[in-house]
Amino acid sequence: MTVEVDKALCPHNHVCPLVRLCPVGAITQGLDGFPVVDNEACILCGKCVRKCPMKAMQFVE
Repeated sequence: MTVEVDKALCPHNHVCPLVRLCPVGAITQGLDGFPVVDNEACILCGKCVRKCPMKAMQFVE
């Protein structure tokens, strides 16, 4: 399982609040403004999925 960003839902025009929320620093913000998940570092805690205000973060099998 991985966490992915649904780019159709993410506004990507602001500083992503999930970057600071991730307890292991697995989320950064790309040059295009979209959050980028390092799935090797991600511990699948689900914080980003639960807290994304736009519901753009999703678990994917």
